[in-house]
Amino acid sequence: MGNAESNPVKNVDKRTVRRDHAPKFAAAIVNFRGVHADAFGRAVLDEAREEREGRVARVRVCVRRRPIFPHELKAGEFDVLTCSRTAICVHDGRVQKDCRSLFFKHHTFVFDRVFDERTDSAAVYTDSVSPLVRATVDDAAPACVLMYGQTGSGKTFTMSALIELAATELFELIDTADQVTVTYTELAGSGPRDMLNGGEDARLMTDRSGEVQVVPQLEVPVESAEALLALIRYAQALRATAATGVHDASSRSHAVCTVHVRRGGDADEAPRLGSLALIDLAGSEQRIDTDKHSAVRTKESAMINSSLMALKDGVRAISVGESFNTPAGGRQALTQLLRPFFTAPDARTLVLAAVSPASKDTVLLK
Repeated sequence: MGNAESNPVKNVDKRTVRRDHAPKFAAAIVNFRGVHADAFGRAVLDEAREEREGRVARVRVCVRRRPIFPHELKAGEFDVLTCSRTAICVHDGRVQKDCRSLFFKHHTFVFDRVFDERTDSAAVYTDSVSPLVRATVDDAAPACVLMYGQTGSGKTFTMSALIELAATELFELIDTADQVTVTYTELAGSGPRDMLNGGEDARLMTDRSGEVQVVPQLEVPVESAEALLALIRYAQALRATAATGVHDASSRSHAVCTVHVRRGGDADEAPRLGSLALIDLAGSEQRIDTDKHSAVRTKESAMINSSLMALKDGVRAISVGESFNTPAGGRQALTQLLRPFFTAPDARTLVLAAVSPASKDTVLLK
């Protein structure tokens, strides 16, 4: 890939260079996959397993990649992700300073589990979310699913499927004496809103135990998976969305759906409470998303990215056994509200990131 081209490459941005030389970059990636494959054609990547083994068991980080779409291929994009079971290699196509010679930087990232484009939502759920639903019901443990993703990565598509499957399994596991309630909070730039109360404005207040609560907030009882899903769909329809450079209805807020399960106790045992937080985080944005933003939208995007960064720092801290209370997190409504799901001794956390394979989405790699 380092040979000079007969015609000079103009001094343009990386995205244009990738599109101009897409066939050459794509051919080099196919060659890479051929070299880094086992006898069955499965990818073999350099996986630093000692790093994974050091991670605290109650925090699990998984990634799901979506397929590359026909309209992306037609626009000159190409697939830059190679996946194994526990790692992703990002093939970052570059041009040398002479604006002629092409080369790659291969970035390998290791996770607890990687789901490629052939893995359906049911398989993703069974491997990653189902254990948390069972912990909520069987162990009365606080469990949290954090759905990350850049705008256009398939984040909301995946989250919608996982919520439907979780609702179904939860009601299959509980007994007739158990009670299930749900709350749904939107966290946007203007503050929290109670989405089960028509999107009414609310406030974050600290109770006597030191936990942050949404006030006022409706906690609605539900008696079936269908009723739970109907409430969630009602709340989702009220969420703040806006068009970006790559998506016509990008989520402009964090959505925190919390399902509480009160397991009936007998005369000698108090009822037990388990909670499952299903969090659809606002889509993170890169330059293409913000090119046409107003000043207000630009500020909003900065606030969203800041809250995501604070949450990432908190999750990274507890994954290595440190305190969740990071300085930045203390100033963010999202981390304040989710604190109980990270600090409880029996808490379980899943970070599930949706990623795009399109070459344009490697523009932020260094």
